[in-house]
Amino acid sequence: MTIDEDHGKRGHVTVTTLQGPAWSVQGLDIAAGRYPLAVERHVMRMADLLVPGVTTVTPHARYYALHTLIADEAASHELEEDQTRQLLRRAEVALAAVSWAHDHGDVGLPRAHGVDALSSRLRSGGVDVATAAQPGKDGYVRNSWGFWFPYFASEVALGILDAKGMPTPGEACDGAAVRDGLGDLLELAGRAELIVDDLQSYAHLCVCAGGGAADGRWLARLFCGTADADPRSPGGARRETIRLITRVMQTHPISNPTADVGPVVAFGDFITADEIAGSLAVTAAWRGVVLRNYSVGAWRRLWSWLVGQVTGLTPAATVADLFADALPDTTVQAFLDGLPPTQAAPGALAPAELQLRHSDLPLPLRELSVLAVNSHRAHELDGHVLDAFLGDRRGVDLAPEWTARRLADAASGSLRDFARRLTVDLLARAQRVALGKARRRPDGSLWLPTRLHERGELLYKTSDEGRGDVGLRLDQLTTVLAGAGVLTRVDDQWKVTAAGEALLG
Repeated sequence: MTIDEDHGKRGHVTVTTLQGPAWSVQGLDIAAGRYPLAVERHVMRMADLLVPGVTTVTPHARYYALHTLIADEAASHELEEDQTRQLLRRAEVALAAVSWAHDHGDVGLPRAHGVDALSSRLRSGGVDVATAAQPGKDGYVRNSWGFWFPYFASEVALGILDAKGMPTPGEACDGAAVRDGLGDLLELAGRAELIVDDLQSYAHLCVCAGGGAADGRWLARLFCGTADADPRSPGGARRETIRLITRVMQTHPISNPTADVGPVVAFGDFITADEIAGSLAVTAAWRGVVLRNYSVGAWRRLWSWLVGQVTGLTPAATVADLFADALPDTTVQAFLDGLPPTQAAPGALAPAELQLRHSDLPLPLRELSVLAVNSHRAHELDGHVLDAFLGDRRGVDLAPEWTARRLADAASGSLRDFARRLTVDLLARAQRVALGKARRRPDGSLWLPTRLHERGELLYKTSDEGRGDVGLRLDQLTTVLAGAGVLTRVDDQWKVTAAGEALLG
């Protein structure tokens, strides 16, 4: 407590003035929460099990190799942590510069990390490496370890690095392979300045060139594993996932993995009619996860729309009425009866969610329709597909079983009244989620992750909510495999290379 003592004599009385309370930093730190309804957990957990070694922020094979190179260099020369960190940052600057200078065309890979931050210097013809490698607003990235942290967990999962505070070789590290493929990057990292025109002769270091190099072949073997891998192990699950998506690419035109692979696995009879897809243990799990993700995306879009109706101080009842007014004046049962079928034939699921998502229905009606047809899957799926669709925590709020039960209970009532009650439920859940994530910081201040706030019956927002789908990591797995030479892009379509076919059998 801050005390300002004013010891003045007033007879025999000592006067002490208190200013406060001030035992903590004043104020509430309000930050935008990422998952306001917390409906994503099951899908994200399943993606982690089915695609270990890849996340939504690890799109490049060559960064796995770069970080392994730095780990091997640090171990070989017994570098201190600060020396290792500086070398890593300089090497990432060099990789970004080389990849920007090399015109590799449209190979389906995203830009190298840090290129956007360095773009003005690259366009001017040169990069001062020491300045660009410094953490902060003038460098290529603020984080002191560059882009290592986003890849760290994946590199540990693959065994190429150990789980330590600096890049340290793991049991799967192949120093010879990464030096063969990326060793010249160390020479570039040691330069004072990188002249863009001089980098043309270093095209073999570009993020697109790993597939033809030793580091790419090493990484491809790690990702694809061997035929005797236990499908219940992380390596076995990853291999089977790769076999599944490459099989889809061999039998269907695939331009966007997330948009194109998912529907093939989720709907129709491909997973039972195709001999390879049907033989894989992960196939049923992928069908369940892709289907569940339609529900997750629908809740996220619907919540985003509801928050978008809040302008200034807005009564919660007004938001509920706006939702209700966007729906037809009918009963819940009539609404359900008008939805597209979920079955095309025995064993072949109809693409009801996909049909609705591509319809021209207004957003709240469209996403409520997606939720309704998706919740019906809880009664028609079985076996491992059902297990992956519902997850271990059955019947929790906003899960498909919960949605189906709520719709059934309200079947004879008004759809618009159902929407009003659902709005109240979502507002309450968002508040519970935010309070559950709230944390008191060491300085005493409270951190509350939310964009939408309640004051009595009034709502106000600090920003709009996102409405994107939860990533299933298929795009990132595809680009990593492309960077490792397993896949290639031909005429805007993903294809399996001869090397990839040899690895996958």
